[in-house]
Amino acid sequence: MTKKRTISSGFLAIENDKGLRGVFSTVGAGVYSLSVHGKKLILQPTDKKVFLTSPQYFGKTVGRVIGRLPSHIFILHKEYDLLSSGDGICLHGGGDKDFAFKDFHGIVISEGNAVGVEFVYVSPDGECGFPGALTTKVTYLIPKDSNELIIRYEATTTKETIVSISNHIYWNIFSDENANGYRLTVHASRVGVFKEGTELIVDSKPVPKYLDYREGLLLKDSLDEIQKQEGEIKTLDHAFLFDRVDPSTPQVIVESPKARIECYTDYDGVNLYVDNTNSPVAFDNGELHDRRAIAIEPQCFPLDDRILVPGKTYRHEIRYRIIEKQ
Repeated sequence: MTKKRTISSGFLAIENDKGLRGVFSTVGAGVYSLSVHGKKLILQPTDKKVFLTSPQYFGKTVGRVIGRLPSHIFILHKEYDLLSSGDGICLHGGGDKDFAFKDFHGIVISEGNAVGVEFVYVSPDGECGFPGALTTKVTYLIPKDSNELIIRYEATTTKETIVSISNHIYWNIFSDENANGYRLTVHASRVGVFKEGTELIVDSKPVPKYLDYREGLLLKDSLDEIQKQEGEIKTLDHAFLFDRVDPSTPQVIVESPKARIECYTDYDGVNLYVDNTNSPVAFDNGELHDRRAIAIEPQCFPLDDRILVPGKTYRHEIRYRIIEKQ
């Protein structure tokens, strides 16, 4: 049985009996902070206004379509012009007009052995150029007896449209100085290919050695190699196609000397991004420089069919398991 109560616009904290605590925002249906026993797991801007308005999408829900699309597209042979973020690209469904900056309606929920929050937003037909009124529900759950964050997405539409919703949490485990010392494992043997001169993904190819995380790689070594490659984008910001869809197995693992983060999902791909912008943002995590966090963004792989039609429901789930080390 699910119990619910409406909350006002703003921030809401929930926690379990194992020390996991999350603070969530109605704006962007976002995760402002996540900690275990008071130790921070994600980048947490000191100024909440920065969190709400930053173009870096800290912890926010991103959509209607996460990633980069051509701003002129076809959906079932119909032409649409999407809101352009520049250079003929629609970024994350509309740049500063996408889901990350919308105020969702919030509900506090109790579901079985979990506490959580549920956010709903109705994107009107034509918003950012996308067809159909899209009703989106984002649910965050924290089981009372295990340190997991579960994220569920549901969406319905009034017209044929495209949907691929995800979250842009930046993992910085227990206030590490940066992500160089993380070991990254990804169960993917194929990676997206960029259209020359852009970050639009137009194909896939076998992972090169420096992006082959199947057996785990130290992020510093991989990032250093990316920077050496001709034509590369100089950081990890790549889409990977999972070898198989298996939500019972962690598809992405980020491991530091302090903790292990396991990502389980029924999406068929993931974009991984290491933030090296050095944007002038103050974080409660402390002073951070270069490679200061990694974003794990499970999503529909760009080469797959992301079309949602009336009468069908878009459903996907992401589950993060946090395992502390002694």
